[in-house]
Amino acid sequence: MLHRACYLFYFTWIGSAFTGAFTLPPPIFSARVTPTFSSAVYSSSAATEEESAVKKTTKKRQEDYARGAALLLENVAISRGPAQILKSIDWRVEPRTKWALIGGNGSGKSTLLKAVAGEILYDGDIHLGGGDIGYLQQTAVSGSTKTVYEEAASGMVELQKAKDYLERIQQQLANADDDNGQDNEKLLQELDRANTLFEAAGGYTQEQKVATVLKGLGFHDLDIRCDELSGGWQMRVSFAKLLLSEPKLCLMDEPGNHLDAAARKWLANYLATYDGDGTMLLVTHDVQLLESMDHIAEITPTGNLQVYKSCTYPQYLELKQQRALASRAEFERNQVKAAKLQGFVDKWGASATKASAAQSRVKQLEKMGREGLLDEPDEAIVAERFKPTLVLPDPPRAIGDTLLALNDASVGYDNDKPLVEGVNLEIVRGMKLLIRGPNGAGKSTLLHSLRGTLPLIEGERTKNAQLELGVFTQDLAQELDGESRAVDIVTQYARTGFDVTISDEQARGVMGRLGLTGEKALRRIKELSGGEKARVALSNFSIKPSNCILLDEVSNHLDQECVEALSDALTDWGKDDGAVVVISHDKEFCSKVGFTHVATVSDGKFKLEQRSMRNDDWQVVRTTLGETDKEGTETGQPAKAEVDPAIRKKLFNAPKRISKLEELLEKTEEEIASLDEEMLANGSDVGKLVDLSKKKEELEAKVEEYMEEWEELEMLLAESQ
Repeated sequence: MLHRACYLFYFTWIGSAFTGAFTLPPPIFSARVTPTFSSAVYSSSAATEEESAVKKTTKKRQEDYARGAALLLENVAISRGPAQILKSIDWRVEPRTKWALIGGNGSGKSTLLKAVAGEILYDGDIHLGGGDIGYLQQTAVSGSTKTVYEEAASGMVELQKAKDYLERIQQQLANADDDNGQDNEKLLQELDRANTLFEAAGGYTQEQKVATVLKGLGFHDLDIRCDELSGGWQMRVSFAKLLLSEPKLCLMDEPGNHLDAAARKWLANYLATYDGDGTMLLVTHDVQLLESMDHIAEITPTGNLQVYKSCTYPQYLELKQQRALASRAEFERNQVKAAKLQGFVDKWGASATKASAAQSRVKQLEKMGREGLLDEPDEAIVAERFKPTLVLPDPPRAIGDTLLALNDASVGYDNDKPLVEGVNLEIVRGMKLLIRGPNGAGKSTLLHSLRGTLPLIEGERTKNAQLELGVFTQDLAQELDGESRAVDIVTQYARTGFDVTISDEQARGVMGRLGLTGEKALRRIKELSGGEKARVALSNFSIKPSNCILLDEVSNHLDQECVEALSDALTDWGKDDGAVVVISHDKEFCSKVGFTHVATVSDGKFKLEQRSMRNDDWQVVRTTLGETDKEGTETGQPAKAEVDPAIRKKLFNAPKRISKLEELLEKTEEEIASLDEEMLANGSDVGKLVDLSKKKEELEAKVEEYMEEWEELEMLLAESQ
C-alpha cells in the first residue's frame, strides 16, 4: 500500500501541471490489507516508519484541502470503459452528517463509494477531513479465525489503545519500588489519566456495547469462530466491526443485504438515533434504511449529483414529485411556444414582406435550443425513467389442480441431520404461499427440494406432467456469464426449452420494460452494475411462461422500483392456473402479493396454515442459534450456506483457481509497484507519465477483476462448508 500513498503524494505535489487529470484516490493506510475483510478500518499501529511519515504528511495535506469538511469532492468524474458515468461532481459533506446516496441502477452509486474509499481511479479531487475511513462493500466477508465477539470488538481501535496504556501503567506500578515515592506519585497521576482515557473510550461499557450490536444483527452465540460461518453471517460480523469502530467517515454499500426483517429494523433504528462524531454515506434500496438518513444526494440520469440538504427520504419523494410536475409544465409551455414560432416561420418564411419577422422567430427558436429550453427536463426524465414494468406471461394450464407436492418429506444436506422434517405440502393452482421463519431455519433448503435441485432425505416429491417452474433467487444475477452480452443471455435463455424463434428484438422489449434500454442491453454482463445484472436475471425470469413460481429473497438484490414492479405483476397473475411460493423478509413486498397460505419453518418443523398474512408474521421470534440457525447441529451457530448442485463443478475447481488468482494478484501488484517507481523517476516527462498512467490503469483493472473472482470463489467455498 506504500507505493499507492507515495504516488498520490507525488501527484499532489505536481498537481498544477496536470490540472487534476491524473489524480489518484485518497490514501488508504494499512500495514496489511487482505481481501478476506472488506470493511476494514483504515488505520494501523503496525505501519512502518516510512509509511507513517508519508501518512502524516499526506493526511495533513488532505485535511488542509478539505477546509473543514468531512469529505470534499471537486470536479470529480469517473468513466467505465468509454462511457463517462459520473460528470463534474462537486459535493461538500459536513462532519457528523448522515447521507443517503441514491440513483438508478448503474448510475454509479457504488462506484462513487469506491472512489472515496480509494479503490478506483477518477478525475478531479477528493479530499478527506482526517480520521479513519470505514468501508462496507456488498461482498464484505470476514475470514477471521477469531470468535464473533473478538472480531467485532477488534474494530474498537481507540479503546484498545487506551486499554493497552492502562495495563502498561498498572504493570509499572506493580513493579515499582515502594521506596521511590516521587516516581510512584507520577505513576499514580498517570494511572488516573489512563483510567480517564479508558473510561472516555467506553472501556467499562465495551462488553455491553459489543453484545448490543451483535444481538441486534442476529447473533446469540458470540463465541463461534468467524471462519465457521456462512458468507452471509460473516458479512454481519464485518458490519458489526465497522459499526463498533465508529470511523470518522463510514461508507456503507447495501448493508441491508443478507439481513432479516428484525435485523433491518434494528439497523434502521441504530442509524436513525446515531449521534456520534462520525459521518455516514449510505447506499441502499431499503426504504427503512433510507429514512434513517438526514440528507439525500442523488446521482441523476445525466451523471450529475443533485444534493438535498436537511431532507429526509419522504420529503425528497414529495419534493421530487413537485419538481417533476413543475419541470413538465414548463417544458410543455416551451413546446407550445416553440410550435407557434415554428408555425409562423413555416407560413411566412418565404414571404418578402414578413421575412424579417420570420428570421427573428428563427433566432428565438435557436436561442431556446441553445439554452436547453426544448430539452426533456431532468426531473421529468427521473420521474418517468425509473418506473420499470414487469409483465408475466399467462400460466400454461395444467391438467388437474395439484402442480407440485412433498409428502412426509425431510430436507437437508446431511442424511443423519435433516434441517426440516415431516413436510406435507401440496401446491395447487391459484395458491399463493408465504414461507416464513428465522434465518437458517431451512427455508431455502426446502425451496431447493421443492424445485428438485436437492434430493429429499426422506419422503416423496411428485409433480404435474404439465408443471412449468419459474424460479428467481437472490443469487441468480451472480451466476450470469460475465463475458456474454446481456441481450444474448436473455435470448438464449428464452430459446432453451421454450421458443427457438425468439428474436433479439423481443428479448430487448422485455429488457427495455425493466430499464435495460439502448446500449445497456448490448453490454457484457461484467460491465453492468449489480442492479443491472439483477434486471437481466429478472428479464430471464419473466420471458418464459410458467405455472408455478418460486421466489427466494428476491428483494435482497433488486432495487425498490423492481421490487414494486415484481409485486405488482404477481398481484393479478395466475389467479386460476398459476401458483406462487415466496420466501421473503420484505413486508412491503409481501403485502401486495395477496397470499392464500402461510407456512412457518422453525425448530426443524413445518407448519402450513390456510390464511392471509397477519402483522405478527413479521414479529420474527429469534430462537437461539443452537436451536435453529445451525440448522440441526448441537452446539449452534448461524447456518452454513446452501450449495446448489448446479454449481458443484465450480466448487470442485475453486481451490485450484483461487491459488492461481493469488499468484496473478501478487504478480500484478508487483508490476504496479514497479510502474510507480518508474513514474516517480520520470516526474518531468509528461508524455512518459501519460503512457505509464495508462499502463497502470490497465493493471489496476486486472487487479479488480481478479479480486472480484477471488471474492466470489472464497464466498462460494465458505457457504458450502
